[in-house]
Amino acid sequence: MRFNIFNQIHKALRALLYDAALTVQQTNFANAEEAETALEKIKSVLGIFDKHADHEDHFVLPAIHQYEPSLVDSFEQEHVEDHQLAENLRILMAGFANIGTTEAKLLTGHSILHSFIAFMSFNLDHMAKEETVLNERLWRYYSDAELLELNEKIVAAIEPEEMAFTAAWMMKGMNNAEITGWLKAVQKNAPEVVFSCLFSIAEKELPYDRFRKILEDLTEGAMVA
Repeated sequence: MRFNIFNQIHKALRALLYDAALTVQQTNFANAEEAETALEKIKSVLGIFDKHADHEDHFVLPAIHQYEPSLVDSFEQEHVEDHQLAENLRILMAGFANIGTTEAKLLTGHSILHSFIAFMSFNLDHMAKEETVLNERLWRYYSDAELLELNEKIVAAIEPEEMAFTAAWMMKGMNNAEITGWLKAVQKNAPEVVFSCLFSIAEKELPYDRFRKILEDLTEGAMVA
C-alpha cells in the first residue's frame, strides 16, 4: 500500500469534527455554560482547519502544481469557499456574545448549528476528494520516499502546540494497527523524548482496553505489568 500523506491528519480532523458536531447539537444555547463549551470547540475546529489548509497550500498543492496547475486551482478555490464557511461561523459566534434574550440565543444557536453542519459537510467531502484525487496525483508523480520527505517538511513546520493538539486527535481517530505502526516508526527513527511524548499522549487519550492492546503489540506479545 502506498504512503498516504493525508491519512493521519484527516482522521484527526474528522474525529474533531464529529466530536464538536455532537456537542453543538446537544447544546442548549440558552445555558451559558453549555454555550461556552460548544463555541470553544467550534473555535478550536476552525483554528486547526485554517492551519491545515495553510500547510496544504504551502507544501502539498505546490508539489502537484508543476504537473497539473488547473487541478490545483480547483482545490485552491475550495479552500477559499472553506474560509468563507468558517467566516460565517465566526460572524454568528461574535453576534451571539452580544445577545441578551433567551429566544434570540436559541435562534442564533440554531443558526450556529446549521452553519457548523455546512462547514463539516463541506470539509468531509473536501478531505475525501483530497484522499482520492490528490493522492492519485501524488502517487503518480512521486515515490513513497519523496512523499515521506514532503511529510517531514510539513511536520517540521508545525508549532509544538499544534502538534500536540493534532497528535491527541490522531490517537482518537486512528485504529489500533495504525497507532501501533506510528509508535513503532517513531521509536525507531526519532529521539527517545519524541517517542516518550507520543506514548504519553496515547496513554492519556485512549481508553484503557485500547491502550493495553497497543502496549502488547509494541512489546510483541511480551508480558506487561
